[in-house]
Amino acid sequence: ASSRASAIPPARTLAPLRRPGRSAAAPIWSPRPVRTVARASGDGEGSLLDELDADARCPVPQDQRPASQFKELQGSPLLGWGGLDLPGYLARLGFLGAFFFVVLAYPIASVSYDPRTQPLEAIICATTGTCVATAAISLLIYNNWSYVRDRLLSATVEYEETGWYDGQVYVKDPEMLARDRLLGTYTVRPIVERLRKTLLACGAGVFVSLAALNSIDAPEYGVDRPAWERNGGAGFFSERSAAMYEPSAMSEEEEAEEEAAAWDRYEAAMDRYKRDNDAARAAKFAEVFVGRYSDPKHPGCAREIAAGSSGATLTVRGADGTPGCSNGEEQREWSLEGEVRGEGEILIDFSPKGGPKDLLGKWTGKGILYPDGNTWSKLE
Repeated sequence: ASSRASAIPPARTLAPLRRPGRSAAAPIWSPRPVRTVARASGDGEGSLLDELDADARCPVPQDQRPASQFKELQGSPLLGWGGLDLPGYLARLGFLGAFFFVVLAYPIASVSYDPRTQPLEAIICATTGTCVATAAISLLIYNNWSYVRDRLLSATVEYEETGWYDGQVYVKDPEMLARDRLLGTYTVRPIVERLRKTLLACGAGVFVSLAALNSIDAPEYGVDRPAWERNGGAGFFSERSAAMYEPSAMSEEEEAEEEAAAWDRYEAAMDRYKRDNDAARAAKFAEVFVGRYSDPKHPGCAREIAAGSSGATLTVRGADGTPGCSNGEEQREWSLEGEVRGEGEILIDFSPKGGPKDLLGKWTGKGILYPDGNTWSKLE
């Protein structure tokens, strides 16, 4: 029994972690209490776990192990682009950029720049948007691959047994640590580096596109181009640029004349507005008077009101007998001018017939009533 006990090698123990420059009595404490799981246990005797391989001894759930996360990342339809060979990676990246350019960037750029008159500006602006969108997708892929790289290169694995409240830290076995670090160093790290160069290329594309767009479409703000470039762009003060935005000084007499001219222009505009408004209202009311009428003082004689040359004027035509026209009397035709003054009111110039110049007629709903009591009844 004693010979068998002496043949069992002593169990290895884990030394506390410490930073360089500290003594072994000063271990590094975790900011939150976690339980560290060693690969083997023992109190002077070997453990049966030593007879198992590294994967079987690892208590970390299969989906939380760095190697499993690496395989899952490789199989992702989008995130797996980073693990492709260089031609496949560039082909998919080019397809993604072409999609953003045609579907999103160029239609949006066409709103700011007309492709018919500014095709170069529209293309450069769309290129800027394409680089930004491509960089956003590349950043998503980069974050996932860099996370897996860090877990592969780390000597410990943080995991959760059943939920967020029971976080654990597992110290990798030498076999698992060597395998993960080989995988992270020679497989994942080049992928992360390539994604980083992609992000830098997209950023450079955005910078170059904006610089080109600024040189082509930069505003000059009313100053000559050499001076604009010599003074470092817009925003500098000069007498020439100030004169374009500041009014010139005027004397008191000139200011008074300018104010009087402005007031005259205002009054003229208001007069035109009043005339136009009155004419529009009169044209609306003139429709009521248009038609044929009968005059009781001249029975059988024609009386007709028609629209005139403008909306507010009317033409009044008729004939007079002696005084009627029903028995074949001789008739004298005449034509007068009328004007609608307001709602339901008309002024007729009877002076060609020897009557008053502006005789007021009022619409009664069935005819026109004149001041002498005579009413022209409208015929259906």
